[in-house]
Amino acid sequence: MDARTARVRPYRGVSETCFARWREQARAVAGDLARTARKRDRAEAIPHEEIGWLRESGLLGFATPTEFGGVGGSLGQTLELGRIVAAADGAIGRLLLHHYSNGVRSYILGTDEQWELIARGVGARGWFQGSVDNPRDAGFRVVARPDGGYLLSGIQAFATDVALAGHLTVGFFYDGALIQGQIPPDRSGLRFHDDRDSLGPRSTAGGGVEFDAVSVEPHEVLRGVADFPGDRALREGLHTRFGQLMFGHLYLGIATGALEAAAAHVREYGRATNPVPTEDPRHLQLFGRLSATVTAGTALAESATLDFERALFDPDLTAERWGALAIRVDQLESVAGEAVLEATHQIFQAIGARSTAAGVGLDLYRRNARTHTTHDPLPYRRREIGAFVLDGVLPAPRSHTDLATAPDKPPPTLW
Repeated sequence: MDARTARVRPYRGVSETCFARWREQARAVAGDLARTARKRDRAEAIPHEEIGWLRESGLLGFATPTEFGGVGGSLGQTLELGRIVAAADGAIGRLLLHHYSNGVRSYILGTDEQWELIARGVGARGWFQGSVDNPRDAGFRVVARPDGGYLLSGIQAFATDVALAGHLTVGFFYDGALIQGQIPPDRSGLRFHDDRDSLGPRSTAGGGVEFDAVSVEPHEVLRGVADFPGDRALREGLHTRFGQLMFGHLYLGIATGALEAAAAHVREYGRATNPVPTEDPRHLQLFGRLSATVTAGTALAESATLDFERALFDPDLTAERWGALAIRVDQLESVAGEAVLEATHQIFQAIGARSTAAGVGLDLYRRNARTHTTHDPLPYRRREIGAFVLDGVLPAPRSHTDLATAPDKPPPTLW
């Protein structure tokens, strides 16, 4: 039973026969992306064409219910497709997985009507769903309107995918509470700076977003949690955990792609000290170890996703079960984060000096992995795991009040 008795049940899943066809569809798109990934990374252009490939292939609407024009895939199936794309191009894989994550957020936080608006936009109109959620940026101002809407002014420095979005989720603090709204990207006063200059991923339409008295109308404020019959704090906390779950799948996709690229190079060119790779025990040991690590991480990712799906549709979700899910997601992010950082480093050791040539392109995997893993540093995840292992303390949904009331200090120059 759906935890909030929505009219349409999302994430029901498709048959294995049907999903096999979708795997092939994702691999076909991934092949196109892989052939141009290095060139597009150097160009640092907004990937309008690439999002068009995702739209035309049906991948954008894969998780959307069939009733709203989508395919109706489960979360496990959806995230697997995201891993396939991320293995070919970490930047576009990141965009696709963020799009899926924003859909889950709309379902968890929105009313049935608000979720349906987004789902129909994605399924029937091919919307790409973006987000802006860095509400603590210095000088960001929120004014509450008498009618229940808000006016937003200032700059949120970090954003991904805004210039590509058919609809945007915007997060901001007001009166100690984290508020989420959904607005169209052409809303008056909203301007995308396209000023990101990071190590990677470079083609994700990232940068600052400027708000000049941007309105969030009352009907655009996500209010679905208020109607949830169970524990509202646990319900709201699920969307953050899904974001972390999505990170784990992204990392494993990038790690898989890095290993495949390095193995292909070794098979074709060998190494100057031993041109026959199958005769090099070091190669065999290294690739065997890295493959085992990524495979184990993928199994953990699939298991954690099933746990999340059960929690998502459990109207009686308890703090204990929420905490157990949080630990499982922490473990996934820890394992996947370490796997992608090690894999994208060790592949250089396997190939040797020629691995640093721009034409080989292994730096693309390393830069994408190193940049994204800084978004949620692993020590935070491991601290929660350690507290559970040593003291039996399970995580609880974090209150945002402490963040909302923290001193408003300007960050250092980012780009």
